[in-house]
Amino acid sequence: MIKAIIEAMKFEIAKYHLELLQRHPKDLDIDMAMLERFVSPGLKYAWMVGDSHTHAAALGIHQNLNELPTYVTRLANNDRFYLLTVGKAPEQFTLKEVDRVAFAALANTPIPYRMVGPVDSFWLYRNESRVGTCVVTREGTFEKPVYKIALTPMAGIGKIDREALQEWGQQAVTKKAGSLFARSQVEWLDPIKLALAA
Repeated sequence: MIKAIIEAMKFEIAKYHLELLQRHPKDLDIDMAMLERFVSPGLKYAWMVGDSHTHAAALGIHQNLNELPTYVTRLANNDRFYLLTVGKAPEQFTLKEVDRVAFAALANTPIPYRMVGPVDSFWLYRNESRVGTCVVTREGTFEKPVYKIALTPMAGIGKIDREALQEWGQQAVTKKAGSLFARSQVEWLDPIKLALAA
């Protein structure tokens, strides 16, 4: 499916005679990595493309990802804006072009995830269900700190919940470090299994 999505975007790039692939032939590789990480039935993505850049974000995972559409609507006059929606059946997706106003409004996509607890030790919930825990610790030297992200998922959660837990962990590091460029390491711990009532 991911290759088909990238091909659909390449078609749009060619349709509007954008110079992206001549200027930056590997630019779509970054978007492909994002798709490989987050692709899941029903998920939506904000995706823009221009002569010199693409920007994409999974929507409904974290507020910082949701805000991407508000940052990129004024980069160039000939930029094109899209809403990618992944279908429930294999290989089913839609790539719909939208105008700047509709693209910016994607920032309002509901986010079912929420953090309960302090930024360095919290539970992540999806609506009222627990997704898992995240504990962030600072190690290394003062000059070269490394933030360890220990993630403990609930047993049986799906791929998108795992990716959401990791994203919230990464965002916690950014907040704790006060920098987008903080070095981090992710460690997945054994899932939490709840005992069933007799």
